[in-house]
Amino acid sequence: MSVGTIARKDLADASRSKMLWVVAVLVLLSMAGVTGLVAATTSMPAREVFGLAFQLAVTTLPIIALILAKGSITGERESGSLRVLLSLPPSRSDILLGKLLGRAVLMLIATLVGGLTTGLVVFALLGGEIGILIPFVGFLGVMGVVFVAIGVGVSAASASDNRATAIVVGAYMILVALWNLIERGIQFGAVELGLMEASSQPAWLQMVGLLPPNNAAIAGFRATVDGRLFGTDPFASVWLPVCLLLVWFVVPVVGGYLGFRDVQIG
Repeated sequence: MSVGTIARKDLADASRSKMLWVVAVLVLLSMAGVTGLVAATTSMPAREVFGLAFQLAVTTLPIIALILAKGSITGERESGSLRVLLSLPPSRSDILLGKLLGRAVLMLIATLVGGLTTGLVVFALLGGEIGILIPFVGFLGVMGVVFVAIGVGVSAASASDNRATAIVVGAYMILVALWNLIERGIQFGAVELGLMEASSQPAWLQMVGLLPPNNAAIAGFRATVDGRLFGTDPFASVWLPVCLLLVWFVVPVVGGYLGFRDVQIG
C-alpha cells in the first residue's frame, strides 16, 4: 500500500462521509455568497472586491482546513484502524504523507470550486479582468494546503482527537484571530524598551507581520496583482511570502512525523 493508495482511500472515505461536500459548501458560502452580496450592493471596482473576498477567505479557510485535517490520523488511532494499517506494508511516513495528500486534495477541490464561483459572481456583476482569478485561487489554494499540513502534523503528533482539536483551535486563534494584537503588543514593547521609534517599521517588525500563513498569502496575492514579482524589497515582492508558505508547509509535517515515528499505538 503506497502513499497514493492511502490518499485515494482517504478521499474515498471522506466522500462517503460527505466531508468533501460539507467543506465545499462552507467554502462556497463563505466566499461566493458574501462576495456576491458585496458586489451586488457596492460601487467598488472588481479588483477591490476581489481584495475584500481574499481578506474574508484568509479568515474563514484556515479554520475549515484545520478542522478538515486534525482528525486525519487521530481519528484512525481512536477507531483502532491505525493498528491494522500499521500491520500492512506502508510505513508511518507513508501513512502521514498519504493522509496529507488526501486532505490537501479535498481542500484544493473545495477552494477551486469556491474561488471560481466567486470569480464568476464578481465578473457577472461588475466585470473586470479574468486574469486576477489565477493569483486569487492560487494563493488561497496554497494557503489552504499549508493549514492542512499544520492540521495533519498536529494530528500525527497528538495522542487523541480532543487534544488535536484543542491545538488547532489554539493555532487558529494565535495565527489568524489574534496575530494583529500580538504584533501590536510586540511593537509597543519594542518602543517602550527603546528598540525602535514609534513611527518606524524595521525589517524585523515587518517580518513579524508577514509571518502567519494567511498574512503571507495576502502579501503574495497583492504583490502578484500589482506585478511586483521579484523586486529588491522582499516585503513588497512575491518570493518572500512564497518562501514563508513553503516553510509553514514543511515544518509541521516534519514535526508531526517526528512525534508519530516512534510513538506506541495502543
